[in-house]
Amino acid sequence: MMSSKRSTALLMAPAVLLVVSGCALIEPADTSEPPTAMQLCAQGHTWELDTTDLSEKLLVELPAQDVPATAVESSGGQTMTWQEDGYLTIESDLVFTITATPKKDQVMTITQAYNGTVAGKALINVDVAIPRDWDVSDYEIETSAVLNDEPVEELAYTIPRSDFDDMLGLVLTCEADVLTVNPRGTDFIQRWTKAS
Repeated sequence: MMSSKRSTALLMAPAVLLVVSGCALIEPADTSEPPTAMQLCAQGHTWELDTTDLSEKLLVELPAQDVPATAVESSGGQTMTWQEDGYLTIESDLVFTITATPKKDQVMTITQAYNGTVAGKALINVDVAIPRDWDVSDYEIETSAVLNDEPVEELAYTIPRSDFDDMLGLVLTCEADVLTVNPRGTDFIQRWTKAS
């Protein structure tokens, strides 16, 4: 079984982190100003990750990472509570089960599990949230695989992660009950729906 304790947090490809982590981020907005429309829409609410939408996006993305995936299913979920002061908590019990066919007579099942809690600040400046000081001490991603029912010790594929971290600005859209989060410099967009 492969396991990793993250010092960064929520679902994206590690190579992308390396490419854009050197980019300078804009500064968080002055919190003494009245809240903007984006702050009013995004903050002060609890959001649920649209795991069906994300599974479909992963199924498209995996072949680009040379993973011969034929299906992606999700169970569990992620809940993001974004307080009015910008403090953000993400609770995860999300599992992706990926079916792949490395060769004609082979079936591989890859499981990627996201468990635990991420907490920190994510202050909004116009339409970009600036994450700061993520606490990921209670957050873990575990990846395991079986090939024709035999455990795989070392996975030859890189499975894109769906989490974001405190190194990248998060481009936001927010309208009524739908929030989208796109780590800046990537094409990976998460869709969240308002729970409260």
